[in-house]
Amino acid sequence: MNKKIIFAVLIFVVLIVGIILLTQPTKPPPTAKVVLITKVVLTIGNATNITIILPIAHEMLTSMTGTTLTPHTCPHPPLPHLHLHLPEPPRTITTKISPTIEMIRVRAVFERDPLEDPWERAVHTAILDVKEEFVAKGIKVDYQFVDRKIDPKEFELALEDAAKVADIVFLDAFLKEDIARRVAQKYPNVAFVAGSEYLPAPPNFAVFDNWLHQPAFLAGVIAGKITKTNKIGVVAAMEINEVNRIVNAFIAGAKTVNPNVKAKVVYLLGNIPPGESPWYHPATAKRLAKTLIDLGADVIFAERVGAEEAAREAYARGKEVWVIGNMADQYERAPEVTITSLVWDMRPTVRVVFERVLAGTWAADNLGIYSWASCGGSCLADFHLFGKPSPPMTSEILSLVKEWETRIVNGLMSIPIIETPPISDY
Repeated sequence: MNKKIIFAVLIFVVLIVGIILLTQPTKPPPTAKVVLITKVVLTIGNATNITIILPIAHEMLTSMTGTTLTPHTCPHPPLPHLHLHLPEPPRTITTKISPTIEMIRVRAVFERDPLEDPWERAVHTAILDVKEEFVAKGIKVDYQFVDRKIDPKEFELALEDAAKVADIVFLDAFLKEDIARRVAQKYPNVAFVAGSEYLPAPPNFAVFDNWLHQPAFLAGVIAGKITKTNKIGVVAAMEINEVNRIVNAFIAGAKTVNPNVKAKVVYLLGNIPPGESPWYHPATAKRLAKTLIDLGADVIFAERVGAEEAAREAYARGKEVWVIGNMADQYERAPEVTITSLVWDMRPTVRVVFERVLAGTWAADNLGIYSWASCGGSCLADFHLFGKPSPPMTSEILSLVKEWETRIVNGLMSIPIIETPPISDY
């Protein structure tokens, strides 16, 4: 009998057993059971490359049991391989949040200026946009923010001040996890929504992150196709999970279409003046990008802004060096050389936060999945002039990227999530 038929039968058996398990009033709770059964199905499917049956299995589990992995499931749930790091399923502990009638009080504490830093801007603009959506529905939203809270003591005081008056507090907890979680515990009736590389903490500390691995892979495909030197470079903030997975996906995309590509990654951390932020230091990013260009890189992934300036200057001297931006459309910063950018759209995440708080169903949840491209939370920016097409882009490259993007969004293509530090090979 055909191997795939045998494993398809096994999957069917797992589904039947799963339905029986889910109807039993025993621990673990239904959501955890769905996760467990889905992982078994995915393991079988991945082992046999039966890619079509994976989304079918997921839909059968959720529709036949009436249980979903999250209260808001994106239209086409992504199905990555199980040996990779996944966002945790939502916790079952919920916190009753009681916002002012017909009003949500929202505060944000930013470490950097949200009008300058792309990460902070993605969160800030999403809150503003979703605020307008809810106002149009007749729900008032009082949104205020403070910024430049890099000093730990100032950061903690700002969180305290926000929590005293807010229903929801958005924050950047990277490198300040202990402070953020300590303050959240003091205000259990406030919904804390933290950018974090770690897990949520009951009852009220939910986490999110910029899960841009899917568009990063597509950007890597572009880089692998347009490089002439077969050397690509990355200017990144530091070796941290959220950076590693994006950079690794970018390199994987390039090497998928061009096995001869070599990559080199350089970091702001360790190259900036003491006390400066590795998240936003354009001058250092430019200097590091120039080093990569001198080493022969002709495509630069500007994970941090500033790298595009070095490419722009090289281009002005007659040297073709192309740039992929990050977080938002960076085309206006260097239109001559910026092919596209990874775009982080936080609006799906913010909508879920507002809806859950209004419904009184706030949970210490991992909201990272709402930043996936397959959930509408990330994408590639417009190609602008390069999409006509214009060199170095071609119709063939644009078609290939569009084809793979469609497969990713529809859950038919899994992009590896690798959070170990990327390897440089030149």
